[in-house]
Amino acid sequence: MNTYAVLWTYTADAEKVARHKDSHMQYIKSLAAGGAIVEGGAWRDGSGALIIFRASDREQIRGYLDADPFTTEGVIVATQIHEWVAAIGPIARI
Repeated sequence: MNTYAVLWTYTADAEKVARHKDSHMQYIKSLAAGGAIVEGGAWRDGSGALIIFRASDREQIRGYLDADPFTTEGVIVATQIHEWVAAIGPIARI
């Protein structure tokens, strides 16, 4: 398994973000419970988020992201996916 950092930029439409947050969080929590998400959270300013995934490849990550309600409902306006090598901290020991 590889580790990936996913950086999201959200729409500036705060009402749209709020409208879909519950379904998004339910989905994200299910991925975390299954071990696909290691850590994650939104930027304090509400402009986006960082999520650390464990997956076999980018295609698996893309599948997770494509099924997220924030993606299907147009909340995510930009996505960056980076394979990440954690050098220190708890994630480095996974």
